[in-house]
Amino acid sequence: MSIINHSNPVKSIKTTGILLIVLGILGLILPQLISFVIELFLGSMMLLGGIMVAYYTYYNLERSFINWLKPLILIISAALLLIYPHSGIAALTLLLSFYFFMDAFASFSLSYERHPYPGWFWMTLNGVLSAILAMLLLTGWPETSSLYLGIFVSISLIFDGIALFMLGRAIEFE
Repeated sequence: MSIINHSNPVKSIKTTGILLIVLGILGLILPQLISFVIELFLGSMMLLGGIMVAYYTYYNLERSFINWLKPLILIISAALLLIYPHSGIAALTLLLSFYFFMDAFASFSLSYERHPYPGWFWMTLNGVLSAILAMLLLTGWPETSSLYLGIFVSISLIFDGIALFMLGRAIEFE
């Protein structure tokens, strides 16, 4: 049985919001562990993807250097992430700041699209907070990366969860 009820989109939006809030709170309790888990997960997925693409390349493509470039880049990048986790966390933190800028842009776009209907304010607030998080990440980088990566991902999850929950409530009362 699924946690999300797809037949009731408002309930699905609110349930997703609650789950994101809970995950964000857990991340605030253990931010450095969350940073390491994020880095380890990404490195593992890149390694697995590189191996799968290498397998495909070996059995299905012409054996030229250009065909092997993608699996080599994936495997080497994954190895670097897994061998040097602190540097990987710093790099991910920098990428995360760019993600927060893009998240802010997406939230502002959704807010603009929903305005003047209920819920637009919550999307605007989510955009403002995401932009602030992006700027804060850049001010302490790279020294604060292992702490801030987990904290900021967790805070973003909480904000996204609140925004989704409040959007679901606003739609409910339309």
